[in-house]
Amino acid sequence: MELCLHSVLRASEGIDAEVIVVDNNSADGSCAFVRAHFAQVRLIENTDNKGFSKANNQAVALAQGEFLLFLNPDTVVPEDFFHKTLAYMDAHPKVGALGPRLIDGKGSFAPDAKKSFPTLSVALFKTTGLNKIFSRSAYINKYYAVHIGEHQVAPVEVLSGCCMMLRSALLPTIGPAFDEDYFMYCEDVDLSYRVEQAGYQNIYFPEATIVHYKGESTRKASLKYIRIFNEALSTFVRKHYTKANATLFILLINIGIALRAVWAFVKMFFKLLKTPIFDAILLLGVLVMMNQLWVEGVKHLKPVASLTLYATFPVYILLWTLSIYLNGGYDQPYRGLRVLRGMVIGTIIILAYFGILSAEYRYSRAVILFSGALGAIGILGMRELLNWMGIAKVVRYNQVPKRAVIVATEAHYVQTSDMLEQVHYAPDIIGRISVQPNESNALADVANMHQVIRALNIDEVVFCVNGLRYETILAQMQKCGNKYDYKIHIPGSRSFVGSNSSASSGDLYTADTRYNIATFISLRNKRVFDFVAALVLLLLSPFLMFWVHSPVGLWGNIFNVLIGNKTWVGYDSSFDALPKIKKNILPTYNLQKGYEPTEKVRFLAASEYARHYVVGLDFSLLLRNLKFV
Repeated sequence: MELCLHSVLRASEGIDAEVIVVDNNSADGSCAFVRAHFAQVRLIENTDNKGFSKANNQAVALAQGEFLLFLNPDTVVPEDFFHKTLAYMDAHPKVGALGPRLIDGKGSFAPDAKKSFPTLSVALFKTTGLNKIFSRSAYINKYYAVHIGEHQVAPVEVLSGCCMMLRSALLPTIGPAFDEDYFMYCEDVDLSYRVEQAGYQNIYFPEATIVHYKGESTRKASLKYIRIFNEALSTFVRKHYTKANATLFILLINIGIALRAVWAFVKMFFKLLKTPIFDAILLLGVLVMMNQLWVEGVKHLKPVASLTLYATFPVYILLWTLSIYLNGGYDQPYRGLRVLRGMVIGTIIILAYFGILSAEYRYSRAVILFSGALGAIGILGMRELLNWMGIAKVVRYNQVPKRAVIVATEAHYVQTSDMLEQVHYAPDIIGRISVQPNESNALADVANMHQVIRALNIDEVVFCVNGLRYETILAQMQKCGNKYDYKIHIPGSRSFVGSNSSASSGDLYTADTRYNIATFISLRNKRVFDFVAALVLLLLSPFLMFWVHSPVGLWGNIFNVLIGNKTWVGYDSSFDALPKIKKNILPTYNLQKGYEPTEKVRFLAASEYARHYVVGLDFSLLLRNLKFV
């Protein structure tokens, strides 16, 4: 939001404009930030999420302008945006609504800038995903109005609600700006339809270009998006189509939803589990091969019964892959050592499991040992192959950081470089691109940077806004192309905003404190430790009950940890600045009889624990404070 408001206020300089921000009960401190840094903005703070339509209508009820601009907070507008768009609207009184050309965070054109009304064929091709397959077909991909050129000013049926300018004089004719029957999605379709029905045009206006970090591609792969989008589409159809046509339309759309949902589920399943699936297939092949080589080739025994293999092989494969997972073998950044550790521990567990099987299922420990060793080598090799083929990309633990340049004045370059040093996974700064031409201490000036960043194999460009216009930033993003990552930084801000993929909603570097305990990997490892520690303490409880302060409390705590109600080590939930975790049994400092630390000491210990969390901290604190459990 910070970048959006900063760009809007720049673009509205010299124009009689008011800026209204509606907050739908966000929990990230946005309201406090707006009040502190953008006092000139009118802020509406909702106590619940009222949805896109109601929130915008709240602002419309207060707005006094001749024109209304509906703008998403994940956008950036250039300085000439209002001058161009208002001039066009003033010169063309039959234009009811206008939408600019959109680019994503990589500088590539975003097709949802112009769309068509959802006729039966348009909706079917959209809901089934055929429009993506035949993206250049004017008929099949009519949803994105491909018959209208990217740089062609033209009437279009539907404009994107992420940035839509509306003539406010139309409201008494067309009704409220947004129909509140739509909670999310299709509100812009409905508004565009009502503008056309009132005899006005919706104009796609590519002479003005903005950045929209969160395009439709970021959402449409999810099952939730498919369901909500098609519910909104059905609402539009019921409202504007005849009953008979609407019934048929919705029936066919529901068929398309089902097909799309199945496909989305398959894609999501494979995306999440493709690496474990490849590992499982490889381990199955290794087990089959080693069984034949050892049992039949080396020992010259009769083949193991198929039913025995069917009963044991899946369990072995599951235990190996689960061990790899719990040891971080599927986490990013990738470390081969985690895979090896997972295979070793998995092999030990399988051997223990093998020992308790009945005689007909214990055919050979050697098969397990050799399969574990060969499987580990095979998995490491396969990871490299899949990464090289682009099937399952990995970020290596010791991967060389990205190479970046900063586009800034000399003073802001120093300030920005210093701040980037505080950022996790920040790029290596190669040098400065000057804002003004002919500066001897810069690699190049901004107008000619495209040649330098290509020559130096740069990965990322950081634009420092002070001294640089948003117009220039957008122009250079498009000129340099989507081979590079782009970040935009406002000096004085603690964030660097951008998007490293056209399919991501926006990436953020921040110099704010990072807490290891807030990551999924840390929370998973913490839960595994809690569970295993609870089992160990349960086994030892007959002995520990004579040593701990409260034997009954020990058993109660073990039970609460096993069912996931509590964690062994943690901090007070009243520390609002820290990530929330489960209620703790032991604190993040060493307990001492007769000593109660001050709140400042408790917060310091909790903060250090949250920032630097690893499972070893839980282990050492549990061991030192065991008598207090």
